[in-house]
Amino acid sequence: MGANTKLFWARSPKPPRGTQKCSLTPSQVQVGDYVLLSGAYRQIRTMTALTGGGRLLRFKDRGPYAMRVPMEIYRRR
Repeated sequence: MGANTKLFWARSPKPPRGTQKCSLTPSQVQVGDYVLLSGAYRQIRTMTALTGGGRLLRFKDRGPYAMRVPMEIYRRR
């Protein structure tokens, strides 16, 4: 097998409590929503518009992320 088996068998983390999964476009996301990036759920702190309809999402403990297509977002119920 080898050293890469740990990455293959890694489980994704559980979503934040009290949230529901939604498939949203960049124009539908809101500050406070959660996104699964780099193996952890990150809460959107601020965001700005990008040309072409995307959003630049900013988080507390990660660099910014350019959201340009619909993706799974976790929103408080």
